[in-house]
Amino acid sequence: MSETTITVSDGEDFFRIPLSDLAEAAAEGFYVPALAGRTIVTNGDEMFEIPSEDLAEAQADGFRDALVAERELLIKAERLLADQGVAASGAHVQPHSQERTPTADTCTAAGAGTRDKIGAGELTGRVASRKGEDDALQPSVEEDREDDGSAIGKFLLPGGQLSGGRTWQVMLVNSAIHAILLLALAAIILPAPESEIFMEITSAFEPKEPVKMEFEAVELTQPTELTSEPVEMVVVNQSEVENDKYVEIDVNDLDLNVPEKTPLTESASGRKATSKTGEMSGRSKVGRASAVARRGGNAASETAVTAGLTWLANHQYPDGGWSYDHTLGQCGGRCSQPGALSSQCRNAATGMALLALLGAGNTPYDGEFQESVRRGAAFLLQNSASVPAGLDMRSEHASNTGMYTQAIASTALCETLAMTQHKIKAARTDRELRSKNRLRASLITQLQPAAQASINFIVNAQHKPTGGWGYNPGNAGDTSILGWQVMALKSAVHAHVAVPANTVLGANTFLTSVQTPDGYFGYRKPEKKPSTTAIGIIARMLSGMKRNNPILQMGVNHLSAAGPDKSNMYYNYYATQVMLHYGGETWKKWNAVMRDHLVTTQIKEGHEAGSWGITYADGRPADGHGKRAGRLYMTCLCTMTLEVYYRHLPLYGDSDAAAKMTSDDPKK
Repeated sequence: MSETTITVSDGEDFFRIPLSDLAEAAAEGFYVPALAGRTIVTNGDEMFEIPSEDLAEAQADGFRDALVAERELLIKAERLLADQGVAASGAHVQPHSQERTPTADTCTAAGAGTRDKIGAGELTGRVASRKGEDDALQPSVEEDREDDGSAIGKFLLPGGQLSGGRTWQVMLVNSAIHAILLLALAAIILPAPESEIFMEITSAFEPKEPVKMEFEAVELTQPTELTSEPVEMVVVNQSEVENDKYVEIDVNDLDLNVPEKTPLTESASGRKATSKTGEMSGRSKVGRASAVARRGGNAASETAVTAGLTWLANHQYPDGGWSYDHTLGQCGGRCSQPGALSSQCRNAATGMALLALLGAGNTPYDGEFQESVRRGAAFLLQNSASVPAGLDMRSEHASNTGMYTQAIASTALCETLAMTQHKIKAARTDRELRSKNRLRASLITQLQPAAQASINFIVNAQHKPTGGWGYNPGNAGDTSILGWQVMALKSAVHAHVAVPANTVLGANTFLTSVQTPDGYFGYRKPEKKPSTTAIGIIARMLSGMKRNNPILQMGVNHLSAAGPDKSNMYYNYYATQVMLHYGGETWKKWNAVMRDHLVTTQIKEGHEAGSWGITYADGRPADGHGKRAGRLYMTCLCTMTLEVYYRHLPLYGDSDAAAKMTSDDPKK
């Protein structure tokens, strides 16, 4: 007969161990949830560790107590711990500071010579029986987790033994072995310190097998197999194939269908997040107010953001998407300056509008504009196609706009996923928010494989010889298109979507080929162009370039000397991100001009109120791409620029902290 087992926790994962090992486990920092005033509940799909006083409420929501069968063991466990001089209340480890949803992978059986994982729907029955039956079970779908490899079962020595007196010695030996292996791998993978090829944007997360679940009325056929590594394959272009030969064109004269950008930060640069609550923490109500106050926003800029989002929501089409011709739907032609792109590039227009809404903290189940976000995300899924290369989100698009559309739509998908993941975590300590976690979890199962597949498409579309991206998959590219792809990759990392290292290496190889010695970045060759310089710098920042790098500092100085360009909003959006991340007086000077310009040029009256036009009152153009993309494009760019204070955490810390970073101390 197998020995009686009991469930313990280390504050991160749950483990089933022999009762005779309890004292030794407690000495190592493990505790019994039931003795710490907590319990584990499950609905068959998910498991939560909650305070015991919340059990009744959880049961009313359909959850069951997974530790009910262990109650009779508590007295025995207390006596055993008392005999060994260990506090029965779990004094060695503090209970969870916030509610946590363990996954099947992190619930490991460690008794009677087994190391099988416990699924959420099986925990109660197995604790109750405490028999020596075969415990081989299939793990359930994983929720968001910070890293892989935390389960004790993955540190087993050959033979799989992890019980009795050797448990903790085995763990220590194997942990040491894994640490040595990780150091060896790091030494092989990481570039030399002086290299400008940065890899920290890459994600170590491997794509998981998706479970198909319905999201509204969307039916999306997922790829049969998702891979984080690029594969050679033919991608069918839906627009005419462009000539691969380089053409000398000024980026400001390009017909870009929809410039947008999603600033990215922390994990792309390899630095730790500046907030323990995560990259999306600035978008919460409290985080947003704090960020605005600290980073230079004001009441007028926030009023302008709300007005811009309201205009966007009012110009959403009945099918859930947006169009650069905004005059249909509720508008009925009351707003002027529609874009020339009408039925074309709707995924790009939808992606841009979603990014603006997401930037202010709206998600599919949170915020004033949650319905708009939910319908917009559904539109993107409905209008994307699963192909061998991944998820093709270009849909119908105009010439020269295919990979712009892919990057914008993919970024919107990844941000929706990342924010939904963030809300699930935040909701665990908030009873009011917790009620929607089931809906959020169902949505994640739909978004996760789609986001991974959309990134796979970008990875496979890269022009391997140069490292850039062109108008169509596999074509030679330019700095402008590359900027959008790097932002999509960064958003993927925030959403725990796998990004291959070689993709980022290639992007930096391309940037080096267009970089001048004095800190400028060109379009397809080294040259002094403000727009491409702003794009090149932000891409370098997101790939890990340090603040004290001479190229970065010279580039920032060039942008600062030029200042905001009132006739080039595309440049302003990228450059504003650069200045925020760089911080210091450079940011304060830039922000004062950019913020007030946007506030004063926003339309305040009539049906167009809340939007920005493509021209000023005197007829001067506000952006070179406005004629094609129109008022909706301008409103998205301007709104996101005013959201810069909280959309993403500053890469080098807040303004004053960044300015104090010295240029002669590599450790800083």
